[in-house]
Parts: sequence; structure tokens; C-alpha cells
Amino acid sequence: MYKFTRAWLLAGLVGFLVACGGGGGGNSASGVEPGPAPPNQPVEPPPLPPTPSANPYAEAAVLNAFITEATLNADMQPLIQFQLSDENNVAITDLTVDDVRFVVAKLETSTLGSSTGTWQSYINVVAEPEVGSGTVPQLQGTYEREGAFTNLGEGMYSYRYATSLTNLPADVLDQATVEGLDLSYDPNLTHRVAIQFDNAPGKANPNRDWIPATGATDGIFTMDIAATANCNRCHDPLAIHGGGRREIKYCVTCHNAGSVDPDSTNTVDLKVMIHKIHRGANLPSVQMGEPYVIYGFRNSPHDYSNVHYPQDIRNCVNCHVGTATGADLDYELTETSQGDNWSLYATQAACGSCHDDVDFSRHAGGQKDDSNCDSCHSTGGIAGSIQDSHRILTTLASADFMAEILAVDNTGQGEMPTVNFRISNPQTGDDYDILTDPVFNGASINVRTAWSTTDYTNTGNEADNASSVSASALSTAVPNGDGSFRVTMPVAIPDGSMQPFIPAEGSGAAAVEGRLSLALEPGASPTSVPLTNVHSFFSINEADGTAVPRRTSVELDNCLSCHQVLSLHGSNRTDDINSCVTCHNPRNTDRDVRASSSIPPVDGKTEESIDFKTMIHGIHAAGIRENPLQVYGFRGSSHLYDEEAVHYPGNLANCVACHASDGYTLPLPPGVLGTTIDTGADVQSPVDDTVVTPVSAVCSSCHDSAESKSHMTLQGGNFSTTQAAIDAGTVVETCSVCHGEGRDYDVTKVHDIP
Repeated sequence: MYKFTRAWLLAGLVGFLVACGGGGGGNSASGVEPGPAPPNQPVEPPPLPPTPSANPYAEAAVLNAFITEATLNADMQPLIQFQLSDENNVAITDLTVDDVRFVVAKLETSTLGSSTGTWQSYINVVAEPEVGSGTVPQLQGTYEREGAFTNLGEGMYSYRYATSLTNLPADVLDQATVEGLDLSYDPNLTHRVAIQFDNAPGKANPNRDWIPATGATDGIFTMDIAATANCNRCHDPLAIHGGGRREIKYCVTCHNAGSVDPDSTNTVDLKVMIHKIHRGANLPSVQMGEPYVIYGFRNSPHDYSNVHYPQDIRNCVNCHVGTATGADLDYELTETSQGDNWSLYATQAACGSCHDDVDFSRHAGGQKDDSNCDSCHSTGGIAGSIQDSHRILTTLASADFMAEILAVDNTGQGEMPTVNFRISNPQTGDDYDILTDPVFNGASINVRTAWSTTDYTNTGNEADNASSVSASALSTAVPNGDGSFRVTMPVAIPDGSMQPFIPAEGSGAAAVEGRLSLALEPGASPTSVPLTNVHSFFSINEADGTAVPRRTSVELDNCLSCHQVLSLHGSNRTDDINSCVTCHNPRNTDRDVRASSSIPPVDGKTEESIDFKTMIHGIHAAGIRENPLQVYGFRGSSHLYDEEAVHYPGNLANCVACHASDGYTLPLPPGVLGTTIDTGADVQSPVDDTVVTPVSAVCSSCHDSAESKSHMTLQGGNFSTTQAAIDAGTVVETCSVCHGEGRDYDVTKVHDIP
């Protein structure tokens, strides 16, 4: 890469000298406009259209696939027609049967009501146990491609299934009888055909639902519980079994109540398996020492016992939501026709998947089936409604508290800032008296100030760290007489007259953070309830007195797509990235708490940066890093972020899953500092810090191999330099030459960001 870059730079320099140097280089003199074209100058012909690809399917980045017709022939074999085109809606004409898989299932009804049911695949195999604890064969839904595949031309295809819905294999029917499954054909039930496409970069799982008895496709029962779009808020995208299975409507055709993993004996019914996977480490069975394992392709074990769901598991609407349960949401989700079912119908399969320590044969006197569940689990029932049971009480309580920063005064160099704020109940509009109201007993409400917004360092904060300055509002606040309060900060904005003799410049920030301690139910012990943090920017010595905000690199809403509530540090720091970065800045490390910890580090370091731009990348990229990130926190607690602790569910290359659209590109904004990895002898001064140049710090937080770091070093990155050398231009990263916007290796290109 170094040789390529050097050659590119030399070529560019030669071109520059030829165009601008002496000897008449270039094609015109400066300031002279070109004259008219010579007479009879031939007109340049228009460019030729691009040559059609010889392999349009194999090169299609997007597959637009639609099943246009589904019927049954006299032998009760499904017949389908479908069309296929690429991202430009150009017909794909070279699809082969080896590129597709076909499934067919029926939607069986339930005694619980007309809006409930379960899919059952007609295409099954009898799977024998080979590894694990299983001892008996089990039926499993699968696909076929052995039928009659026909290319009709112009992107149209037909397929006649090999499977006859009324003449299934004898071994499959025998096994279904053993398991109590009904594989009989009923023309009055909804049927679904669906397709999986392989061997192309584009993916698609089109489906078509119809009732064979009438041919109806509209206004029929389809049992759509979860929307793929909701899954993709985290999974980005949902891509299973080699990446070709992308749609929930396709998944349920095989992952239904009739499919069991014979090796683990665990069902792979989607409503059970997905609940158990997401609860993972918090499953009662796992807590009691029993791992949750599913055996997959070639008997590979998939142990989900270490999965930590990044939000409260009771937030059911994040996956399945309908018009009723989604009515009061303040964020956008995709509703489905049966998306409210989770709140209406209790079943042993769904409820027992998370609550897998419940023995239903003994539960409430013993339950043979689901018919009596709603006698307790309903509005007015002894257990209350399902939706009521899944309320997240801390979230509901938090909604009664809102902080506002009204003004920040005395923010010049050498002045003690005064932060004016109020905390009110947005439901009633009433202000709380934080000094006398009993709801603030046991609370922690703090006001913080930080500088400078170009990139926080908090140099001159009179502390042995680079954290923001903090003051307890509950012990130092003074009433303003109008329901608001003011806190005068204990540390002045540095004017350079005190150690380390570096004045604060530009703009700063103030924040209000904290939590309450409330009993959320009668007789319950107090629980921490987060207060959503707020911030405000102020001018220190801006020329026009107008505060300059910190850059926006990350969008909070992107974080909340997975986390729902981003609340850390004992619920004190909640849902405000601008508050987080005041402490998680380039100069701050875990030096103090690491040194006091009784837990020895495994990374061999005396300190680790807690810079937001490196720490958050390092946490989320645990699955690809060669060296797991270890950070020490409150009271010396060790947090090791390895691939067992962190399972990022999305595409790590997709920077905009977290970042703003311009928050990840190169070059970095002016003023972004290097990341301190050694605070030196004088912990209050940045002068003797050892830092990593900023681009290399960010990129190596994911790409931490020696080879990757060597590449960065060849492009001017430095893993042991000073901020002074960076500021003086002695150390210069040239990463943007290749990876900048519009360049050949633009970050957007190499990360393949949509």
C-alpha cells in the first residue's frame, strides 16, 4: 500500500508540474479563454450503452423477486410462477435451479381464536441424533429443489414442486404420527409458498399466501407476528444460514412447532427459539447451569448461553407490534396484522420460552394446554394482563421527571460557572423541589461542566483525571424562587494561571445527570430510576460570544434502536451522548481505578483509554478484535469485552448504524485530538501524555492486528507520539489520501456502507 501511495503521489506531483510549470506546459495560458472549435470539427459520438453482463444473476447486488401465481395441479403439487430482476429492474434471465430453494407450508388454526395459529411445513426430513444429548429422531422442516424448473424468458420462471401435499413420504408421515403432528392437506387453510435465492450478492425471500379452496390471496389469515424491519433495527440485516434467509415470513415455514433439533432435543419453533436466544445468559435454565445449545449445519453447536440482550427483555413491542400495542410508542416500528397477539394470548410455548423454569404441569394447579391461561393472564385476571405484566416500571417512572438547563452564567476564563436548571414532571407541568420533595430521598442529581467543545480534555479541572467537573445538586443547589435552582461549580474555567498553566479556550458544556431511588410498587424496595441527562453549550471566549457545540458524530436514536434506553453507571448517565463524551474524552483513561483494583488486568497495561471514539468501537467490535478490550470502572471493577461477553448483532462495517451520515468520514473534523494511552508523570498536564494519532486510534479500535497497525504507521499514523508533535505537523497522518471522501478507498466504499 505504501508503494502504491508513493507512486500515486509522485504521479500527481509530476502532473502538477507539467500543468503549471515553465516551458509552456498545459494547454492554455492563464486567463485566456479557449476559442471556437475549428470549422467542420467532427461531433463526438454518444457513449455506447454498457455491455450486458454475461452473468447477470451472479452479479446482481439487488434481487427484485415476486411470486405472481400459486396453484395446485391434479397431483396436488404446488405450481408457482415468479419474476426476477436486478436493482435497475432489468430482467435476470440466467437463473438456474441450483440457485433457488422452495418451501411450502400450511397455517394451522388454534383453539385460542381466529387470530392465532401456527405454520406447519409440508416438506420435512426425519433427522437422526448424531451428537449432543438426543437419542430419538425428530421431524424438521426443510426445502426442495428437485421439481420441474422452467425458464420462461424475460425474467419469468415457473416451478412445479416435487412434493405432493397429499402424498408425503411414508417415513415423514410415520414420524409425524409419533410426534402428534398433522401433515394432512386442508384446502380451506392458508398456504404459503416461498423462495430462497443463493449464489448472488443480492438476497430475497419472496412469498405468496393463498387459500387453495378459493384461490383467495387478499383478506385472508396470514399469522404475521413479527416484521423483519423490526428485527433489522438491530440485526442490520437479519441474515441466517449462510446469509440467504432474510425474511421472517420465510423463516417460519421451517421454524415451526413441528421442527426439533434431535441433538439437543430443543425445539426450533421460531417463537420459542428466538425468545430463548435473546434472553440467553438470563434464561432461568442457564442461570441454573444448563446451557442453551442448538446444533446446526454439520452438527456445529451454537451455544447462546452468553448472549446479553442490549435492552430490557420485557420490551416485547421492539419485535412484534400491532395497532394497539404500538399506539403510544414515541418511535417508529413496523406493525403486523397479528403484532398484538403477544399481549392477548398466553401460551405455554411462548411464555415458557423466556420463563423456562415454569413447570406447567404444576403451574396454578396444572395446565394441560393453553385453554385456561387467560383466566388468570388477562385484564381483571388474578395475574393481570400480559401487557401489564411486561411493563418496564423504571421506564414508566422515568417519564415523570425531566431536567432542563435554563442558563449557564459566569463562563469566562477564571470564573466559576453557575448552572441554572429545573426538574419538572412533564405529565403535569409542575416543578419538583429537589431539596424538599421526598421523591428525591436517596437520589443522585449532579451538575457537570467540561471544556473545550472542539475535543474535551478538561485540562485544569484540579483532578488527577480528565473527567468533567461535578457538583452535587442535592447538596449545593440554591433555589431561584421560580421552581428552578442554580449550582455554582467548584472549579473555575481555567485561565492558565494555575497548574498546568493551560487556559480553556472556545466553548464548554454543562450537563445535568442523575437517578432517583423509588419504590415502584407497594411494599417493594427502592429501585434506581434514570433521569434522562441534558446538556447545554456555553461560550468561554468565542469572538462573538456564541457557543460552538461539539461535533455530532453519533446519533442517539441509532443507539436506541438496539439499546432502547442507553443507561449506564448505575443509571446515572442516560440517553445523552453529549454528556457521555465530556468524560469519555481523548485524555481520559482508567488509570486511577485500574491501579486500585484487586482484579489483575489480562491486557498487561497500566491504563486504558476511555475515549468514546475508541472505547465504543472496541466494545462493539469484540467479535473481530485480536485483543479484547479491558476497561476498569467503578470501584475497580473489571470489564472484559471479548467475543463471549459481546455479540454485536449487526454488520460491524456499517458505520451509519451508529454514526451520523457524515460522522465517520475522512478527513476528521479540525481539532480532533490524539488518544492518550499513557498520562505520563504529570497526570494533570497533557504535555507529557503519550498519544495515538486520531485516525489510527479510531481505526485500530476495531482493526487491532499488528498488520493493520503497520499499514496505519506506513501512512503516517503513530502509536507513540505527543499531541504537540501532531499540532506542530511533525507527525501527519495521510489516511485521507486513500480513504477520504471521493477517494479510491473511501471509507464508505471499503465498508460497503449503503
